[in-house]
Amino acid sequence: MGETSVWEPEGANQDRTDFKVVGTWDHPGRQSWDMVSGAAKYPTDLWMEGTLTAMALRCPYGHAKVKSLDIADAEKIEGVKLVLTYEDEELASMPKYRPAYFEFGGSPLLGDEAEFEGDEVGAVVVAVNEEVCKQALAAIKVEWEVLPFILDAREAAKPGAPILRPEMNPDSNMTGNTFGAAVEWEQGCVEDGFKEADHIEVVDYGRPMWSQFRPMPPAYFSYWADDPWGNPDGEKMCYVTNHAHFPSNGPIVSAFMGAGSHADKYRALSPYMAARYCDFVEKRGAQFAPVLSKRLGGVPVRYVQSRRESFDAAVPQTYLTVRIGFKDDGTLVAVQSENVHQTGARGGYGDKTHGHLVLPPNAQGFKQTVSPNVYSEMAYYVTNGACTTADPGQPMYEPVNLAFAKMADVLGMDVSDVIMKNVRVTDPSLTACMDAAREAFDWADKWHLAGERTLEDGRLHGVSCRYAASQTWGMISYNINLRMGVDGKIYMPYAEALIGTYWPDAVQLVIAEELGCKLEDVIVYYAPNYNNWQEGDAADRGSTCTWAAKEAAVLLRQQILATGAAAMGVTADEVDLVDSLITLKADPTKQMPIVGMGQLAVGYCGKPKVPFQNDVIRTMNVDMCEVAVDPETGLVEILDYVVAHDFGKVIRPSSALGQIENAITMNSGRALREELIWDEATGVLLNGNMYDYKVPTILDQPKIEPVPVETRCGGGAYGSTGVAHAHANPGLVGQAIQNATGGDFIDMVPYTPDKVLAVLGKIEQ
Repeated sequence: MGETSVWEPEGANQDRTDFKVVGTWDHPGRQSWDMVSGAAKYPTDLWMEGTLTAMALRCPYGHAKVKSLDIADAEKIEGVKLVLTYEDEELASMPKYRPAYFEFGGSPLLGDEAEFEGDEVGAVVVAVNEEVCKQALAAIKVEWEVLPFILDAREAAKPGAPILRPEMNPDSNMTGNTFGAAVEWEQGCVEDGFKEADHIEVVDYGRPMWSQFRPMPPAYFSYWADDPWGNPDGEKMCYVTNHAHFPSNGPIVSAFMGAGSHADKYRALSPYMAARYCDFVEKRGAQFAPVLSKRLGGVPVRYVQSRRESFDAAVPQTYLTVRIGFKDDGTLVAVQSENVHQTGARGGYGDKTHGHLVLPPNAQGFKQTVSPNVYSEMAYYVTNGACTTADPGQPMYEPVNLAFAKMADVLGMDVSDVIMKNVRVTDPSLTACMDAAREAFDWADKWHLAGERTLEDGRLHGVSCRYAASQTWGMISYNINLRMGVDGKIYMPYAEALIGTYWPDAVQLVIAEELGCKLEDVIVYYAPNYNNWQEGDAADRGSTCTWAAKEAAVLLRQQILATGAAAMGVTADEVDLVDSLITLKADPTKQMPIVGMGQLAVGYCGKPKVPFQNDVIRTMNVDMCEVAVDPETGLVEILDYVVAHDFGKVIRPSSALGQIENAITMNSGRALREELIWDEATGVLLNGNMYDYKVPTILDQPKIEPVPVETRCGGGAYGSTGVAHAHANPGLVGQAIQNATGGDFIDMVPYTPDKVLAVLGKIEQ
């Protein structure tokens, strides 16, 4: 096994074992009930008296510029309330829309140049309903200047390629198709490492653009109303549906509106956002809607996108070439990687698109191995494919796991042994996950060398194994405010959009656990006028929320005990809080209910006390996959998928394991069928619909076995850690396919039958 270090998280209650509600299965949760009962309100469900509908003109070309625009006929249509064009003085004077955290590039909220097919450009219409909007858009006369386009990052990187963004940002050095300079990272000397290697191999791997699919077309809803808190300047408050884990929209909209601080003028409106993660295309709607609403006097405006338009947000394209050197005993000694990534038409996350890390993602993965020599170079290029979102699944672990699989194949070793030999970990996390996965999967009986097992029905049998980690990067300060009412109930407001991580239900359990009260007496409720712009709820950062909730509950418990003890004429050390009763420790029959005690309130803002970045990764997970490959058709069936995940401490089992199951379902779709395909001649997306873009259905659901591991090594409440990012990696299925066929590793996802048959020598690729 690789180098090992031991890390002990700081904070209270990490060793607590006497849980009454945390980690139990008998509490369905309010959020869960709302979603399955249909009570949950998404932006598409929001409506108020007088609500208008807004839709934008969309470009029909891969890259084009508006030469002329005639809106006269559109304005005459009955029911049309407003038609704005890119020539509108107010729109033109607004700050440029910035799709990322970082000041790289920018586009006007409504410009005259479309950067991809389907881009919002030229004009936006507001009307009484969607049908009238469509009529008005069809009535707009547009003359287009069709421009050169590029769909593939490798084509954008070639000398002489058309320059898509001549000057992305006048304040930066980022020009042409390169999104900044190539990012490099190095440790040791790779050439020296390769001299020591007994084996040198090359692994090629690529991922296409995938749709950021969600079950419903996106919409944004906004209106302006009197500030309920009474702003002294008398200005209206802007309400808009938004991903609250992107608070940058607040200051952007406020700047558009001429308001000062977004904290004073801007409120998130919808608690449910249908898990659309890091969507910079759709975020634009959160800026259109309030602009249009204010222009019309603050009336409610719903900005809608069609199902087709929702495909314009995509997970970026990736090409990796990794050269590895390793010893006969399976020790990795050298890594050299070259990487080409697409950032989309507007830059997206830029150098944060793949993994959100300071280091190039695959370098981050290899940095966590025992290899003393690593060199990684990563270049980012803009294209006209779509606008990219963040890439889920922590893709930095795909190249390192592919390297381990290659090493195991060459050496005839068990790939799980190769992993354990080469990964520097914080134990006991990886060891616990590997042991749990091996047992649940029956790895000892199922594992075999590549191409050595055939099932009774004639299909080829394959297995694979990978590791990944829950990173500490997401530990962002989070704010929790708790109030005990005169009714003895505990109230916690929040204003963040919910994207499917069930964090309000988790913090409810933590608060009830700490306060020793009934779960139904903890009321976690959505309050749009409660302004707590934080990021801890997003993605795999739920542990940040639980941490803050625990700490706030500890403070409130101290207040309750002190207040109750004073009323009973004793000290706080002499009483306990059990089932919402102040109980005398020396005589439990002497009790005092907290009902009627009066109102108490506390606030806590902070994050778990863990390092931001470190050479040693934190809590781990191990995934194992079993496939059957039909040698005649090339069809792949996933037979079994075991996920041993170190949750640190499971707060809410149903949502924790549900996150795993959802990730694997996503993973199976991306591994076997999902891919956005553009017409190379026109730059038009060919499969932007639910018929041609194949997402897995319930009938395609593989057997999934989530195995919870609890080492208490995380940084959240009771040693918990995050979940969401770790498992949406399709490369594991590709490794299992290679183990089944005994042929080459397929170098491009998805693993469709034609690619499998090519590896088997049945067809030419």
